[in-house]
Amino acid sequence: MNEFDFGGRRASEFRHRGFWALFAERHPQERQRLARRGPWFWQRGLPDFALVLSMYVAPAQNHVGVFFGRNEKFGATESWSRLKPFQPAIESRLKLRPEQSCEGLGINSMWRVNCYAEDNWPAMSDWLVRECSRFEEAVTEVLGPR
Repeated sequence: MNEFDFGGRRASEFRHRGFWALFAERHPQERQRLARRGPWFWQRGLPDFALVLSMYVAPAQNHVGVFFGRNEKFGATESWSRLKPFQPAIESRLKLRPEQSCEGLGINSMWRVNCYAEDNWPAMSDWLVRECSRFEEAVTEVLGPR
């Protein structure tokens, strides 16, 4: 992975603690659903489905995104292979455009945005929560309430 983004800044220059602090402040309900977090991601647990949704910031690539992650505590292992039979139904509900997805992340969505511009952070955090909620709703519709 390239250490520099398109503007020549290092990914290590991104103030990830500041971003996630703003995220938690704007969306306090996410703390109750927190499965795991790290410098670049926040996971929302979906324990009824043994899944986690990972919301992430990729400053070097100038985007934020959502995908089904891995978390052994929640039983969220082999998520992509477990969801593969349901992928067409989930993706049809999400109505994602081809440019909204990253190859190799399974069912996912991304938004290209300048992550270093702190005035973008509120919109980025709001987008992550909205998109994560859309994913959760699509999975619940397809797999059914448990």
